[in-house]
Amino acid sequence: MIYLSKQSKTKKPAVVLITGASRGIGNAIARKLAQYPESFQVNGTSRQPQSDLITENGGVIKFLQLDLTKSDSIADLVDQLPQVDILINNAGCSHNGPAEEIPISRVREYFELNFFGMTLLIQAYLPYMRKQRFGYIINISSMASESPVPFSSFYAASKAAVNALTYGLANEIAPFNVKALVIAPFEVNTALPQDFLTIPSSPYYNNSLKVKEARDQGLAGAPSPEIVAEKVFHILSSKSPKNFYPTGKNARFKYFLIKHLPRSFIQKQTRKIFNLS
Repeated sequence: MIYLSKQSKTKKPAVVLITGASRGIGNAIARKLAQYPESFQVNGTSRQPQSDLITENGGVIKFLQLDLTKSDSIADLVDQLPQVDILINNAGCSHNGPAEEIPISRVREYFELNFFGMTLLIQAYLPYMRKQRFGYIINISSMASESPVPFSSFYAASKAAVNALTYGLANEIAPFNVKALVIAPFEVNTALPQDFLTIPSSPYYNNSLKVKEARDQGLAGAPSPEIVAEKVFHILSSKSPKNFYPTGKNARFKYFLIKHLPRSFIQKQTRKIFNLS
């Protein structure tokens, strides 16, 4: 029995919206929840038009088009789906490169998609959750928000902003029985390419290649996106979910070390792992 079904006054399936559900982590979450049509009505967003999906076990994922960087696209989505019980903010982007060299216009793109678009969706759907005194806001962040990987500094910064917003929001909405929490994946193999923007003439080029090679190797042996989908299901089955879920191989242990070891030591070990000199 899904715990949330006990909390819903209507006893109808909870309406779920998952951004970035056409592939990777978002798709895995959508497929997992679609296995339980008695508990979840699953909606996913895709930047490009996409047909609804019937999963292998007969579950249905309804797709809606959304560009999180455009306010009118967000408004159109809310018109189509005005009431959401469970909002899972998963869509995001990650381009890697030296902080010194990435154009500020690209940095703004990170935050438009990873933070501001997500914030607009929260502001759109939270009034409904608050009034019905029931809802979940699950924000997919990254362990990079706690320990940034070299050449992913702006991505990490955008995810750290996601964390801070979620923690503050959780306290604001708790009196209305609405929950806000973070899932922070660590090395999940989404089969998506690692996009490095460093040019060959850059003084950072050789070190960025080292980081890319190490990350590619790490991701090759990393768990699949289903590990995050299982975490979402666990959260929605839990009577008292936590605020922060490090997720992935050894993710909880790494988070423990990050929180208890000196930052200078963590940074030194990071440089050692990536062979940066």
